[in-house]
Amino acid sequence: AKTKLTPVKSDLVDAPYIKEFSLILECRVTSAIEIGLHTQFIGEILDVKCEESALGKNELPDIEKIRPILYDPEICAYHGIGKYLGDAFSIGRTL
Repeated sequence: AKTKLTPVKSDLVDAPYIKEFSLILECRVTSAIEIGLHTQFIGEILDVKCEESALGKNELPDIEKIRPILYDPEICAYHGIGKYLGDAFSIGRTL
């Protein structure tokens, strides 16, 4: 209730997704690997839900519109994704 986020029951997996998120990847866990004190989960994407407002070029999800966050376990902190820097495999050619 404090987050004002709404959990929605998935029809495909045994985990809820968040209604307010603009991009949802529903995954089935295919393996779990113990790595020290942590577990790395590997999964198969079963469904993708994306709001139209989060789409960019070619009707694909746009990372700047979605504004995902990353978790850094080394310092226990969350970070936002930065701005567009350049095209892969060509940005460094002029150096």
